[in-house]
Amino acid sequence: MEIIDKLLNNKYLKWLILIAFIFIVTMFIVVRKEEDKFIVKNHDLYQYFNGFRVDYTGRITLNQKEDKITTISFDGDDSELDTTPLYYSDDDRVIFPKNMSVIYPLEGVQYKINYYSEAYVDFEEVIVKDKKKEKRLFNSIIYDGADLYFLTEYSTINFGDKSIKLSPLSYLIVDTYNSLVSVFDYESEKFTIYDNVLDNVIISNGKYKVNASLDLMYYDKTSKLFLKDISKLKNLPIKD
Repeated sequence: MEIIDKLLNNKYLKWLILIAFIFIVTMFIVVRKEEDKFIVKNHDLYQYFNGFRVDYTGRITLNQKEDKITTISFDGDDSELDTTPLYYSDDDRVIFPKNMSVIYPLEGVQYKINYYSEAYVDFEEVIVKDKKKEKRLFNSIIYDGADLYFLTEYSTINFGDKSIKLSPLSYLIVDTYNSLVSVFDYESEKFTIYDNVLDNVIISNGKYKVNASLDLMYYDKTSKLFLKDISKLKNLPIKD
């Protein structure tokens, strides 16, 4: 105890402890800032908003701020992003600007993938990449916790007398308040807006069925509402 007391009373040791603490805090801040930044190198990106394509070119950087606002900087411009996927112009790959949920309707479970996660096609299957970890997705849908549903396989959406086939990497936005359904088919690069949609919008792939109007999945002869607060979900289990 006497030795410990002497060490604690040593002014040089106190300075060393203080310096070490400052170093650790500084490194944590630096690492955190790096995680909040995503630089797209040698690629252009695009998104669709209300049927109009927006292209991002040049040096592209994504930033997430402490208030959870994600921005994109390109060619000197700076814009705020929502959950709409960012598509690579020259690759079958997308970036999710926000945290998203991976839903497995057949199992009745959902998980979280973090902002800047990517999804891409490999041998006709969609793989999600969260940081450096990757996982092949089967019988699943990626959901933003509000109105956007991103498809990981060939699927059909039905409402009223409409039956629309969509390819992997497509998405739909179901705005029940305004009775609108916005659909982007990745394979045809066609964006369509349907108005006055009063029927439930159903997504299916022949194995599962999801009600995108009520935000619920049908499984095991019952149904379950999606958890909308993605921050409360566990991370998608992915092996290294």
